Amino acid sequence: RYSYESPFQTKYGQQSQFDPTATDPLTGRMGAIVHRPGPLARKDLNNFAPRLGLAWNFHPKIVFRASLGLVHQDIFATDRNSMFQEYLATANLQAPVGDPRHVFRLSQGPGNITYNVQPDGSVPFVGTNFSARQAHMWDPNMRMPYVTSWSGGLQWSFRDNWVLEGQYQGQSGVGLLNNWNMNVLPLDVSRDLATLNTIFTGVQNFLPYPHFGQIRLFSNFGHNSYHGGTVRVEKRMSAGLMFNSFYTWSKTITENEGETGDDGITYYNRRLEKARANYDVRHRFVTVMSYDLPFGRGRKFMNSGGVSNAVLGGWQFTLTQTLQSGPPFNVTFAGSPNRYLPGESRPNIVTTHQEALVPNWTLGDNRFPTQAQNPYLNFNSFAYPPAFTAGNLGRNVFEAPGLAWTQFSIAKWWTMKEKYRFQIRLDGNNMPFKQPQYANPNGT
Repeated sequence: RYSYESPFQTKYGQQSQFDPTATDPLTGRMGAIVHRPGPLARKDLNNFAPRLGLAWNFHPKIVFRASLGLVHQDIFATDRNSMFQEYLATANLQAPVGDPRHVFRLSQGPGNITYNVQPDGSVPFVGTNFSARQAHMWDPNMRMPYVTSWSGGLQWSFRDNWVLEGQYQGQSGVGLLNNWNMNVLPLDVSRDLATLNTIFTGVQNFLPYPHFGQIRLFSNFGHNSYHGGTVRVEKRMSAGLMFNSFYTWSKTITENEGETGDDGITYYNRRLEKARANYDVRHRFVTVMSYDLPFGRGRKFMNSGGVSNAVLGGWQFTLTQTLQSGPPFNVTFAGSPNRYLPGESRPNIVTTHQEALVPNWTLGDNRFPTQAQNPYLNFNSFAYPPAFTAGNLGRNVFEAPGLAWTQFSIAKWWTMKEKYRFQIRLDGNNMPFKQPQYANPNGT
């Protein structure tokens, strides 16, 4: 397979783009918003997407299956390229100081409104705080992200209507789209405490582009990987019984949780964000079962009509049981007496990760207010980092409580003549065990 998507562009070339080499007309500094015609990124012609599949029946009851595939993500049609800074004009209408009258009546309208728009359609920045002046930069060398998936496994029909399967699945996302704020200070900007305190009191003045606030750089920053092994047992419908059970052990690692942008600790060392994905589930077991009770017409016992069939025949029991470990969550801090440069606030951990977890944790009897609940983490395992340093705790180190979910149904059918069927059914969700389902603990 081969695919091509042309870069997005507007008819009149009015997309904005931050250019670090252009001169800003407002301040005379290097770095400005420009409006060049044409697309913001070059064409990407290297979008081959092969698919390979293999099924080898080397034994009458055993099949080996494998696959390999590569797919591309279409990035030029997403809303992340809709950047039109300085093409949005606003006007502020307010009554003069001391005038209690309304500015205008809705029935009459606001009257003539004048917008500060230049001949090329752009609007000059008129704010007094440069930190509110944001810009976006679309990497002109951006490539279309791609995901490679592969799998291999065996299926064994070890007896009639029974199948045992073992499978490995892997996936790797390369060049995934993400955006970071590039207008930040590096963590090692200085080792002198007096200099760092001076910077802290006026960070805006020391940024690479002090005449801008955030400058979001869109590029192929992201990479993720998935590896998982699954064991599955299936019994096809026979003698009224059908079930499908599987267990998966897997791990997903990424430093990119999506296109929206997660700045983390620092733009200059994005490897610090490499960790378990927010959606990673290490262990998952699911069973789906359906059983027709062997009583009544067409069944093994009481295969007749009449009252016995009307009362005991036609019953069906279904069950879905899900057990899985919890997702990872991040731990940050607030309220430190120390000063830090901008970036995600992660603490130092002073014990092992296992010691930071409260053993045999339960919510406790005092559920309300939430402050009375038993803590999930041992607070003594964490400490504020020294001033102007990043904590040594990684991202998504700890795991939230898991999920135990039971669903069942008991149903009976009655056939009334040839055209009509009547059913009564009892459905149960999270019964009979009533396991609570917890959200992620407070990580601050």
